[in-house]
Amino acid sequence: MSSRPVPVLTPWISLGAGGHAASAAHALAGVAELVAVVGLSTRDWSVDVLESDSAAVAMAQQHDLRIVVTIGDNRRRLEVLDQIPAALLLSAAALTSTVSPDVVLGGSSVVFHHAHVGPGARVGRGVIVNTAAVVEHDVTLGDGVHVAPAAVVLGAATVGAGAFVGSGARILPGVTVGAGAVIGAGAVVTRDVPDNVSVLGVPARERHRFERTTS
Repeated sequence: MSSRPVPVLTPWISLGAGGHAASAAHALAGVAELVAVVGLSTRDWSVDVLESDSAAVAMAQQHDLRIVVTIGDNRRRLEVLDQIPAALLLSAAALTSTVSPDVVLGGSSVVFHHAHVGPGARVGRGVIVNTAAVVEHDVTLGDGVHVAPAAVVLGAATVGAGAFVGSGARILPGVTVGAGAVIGAGAVVTRDVPDNVSVLGVPARERHRFERTTS
């Protein structure tokens, strides 16, 4: 009588110790084993709590561990990612998610439970595809994008670096969302959104322009 092989879990360190870090650890249970976190937290992590990102990098290099930056803020997540050697970064998907075999996740990107990433999708570094989100075929997600729970990005759409797609939002096929843009919860995006603009509603309309750059 044969048995299913026991998976070999990748040991990893979380650069972040807040709510998103806890969510990422839950998503990666059974895929990767959390061994340490960095950051102040009231949570009982039951793993090592390290004093700094540099201590985490040293530990990872010494013990052949991997790192995921689990900071919820998109810009800050990318800033920290830029300080971590690419070879140390883990990208992974929850066991209940579906990710097409031809998809390559950028370093420190995580696909959460019940999410879907379709064929031909391109996923940058530090991307969050949150619980039950759908990223359809040939979509491009830039570095640091967060696709929130139950959001849907339809075929061949593009979401620029650092953009946020709110819970339950829909980005229609072929639409381009600019870098740093914010798509409000439940919005339906039917046309291109410029950089650093927030949109809301059905169909989505501009509500605010941010005075900032993504560099």
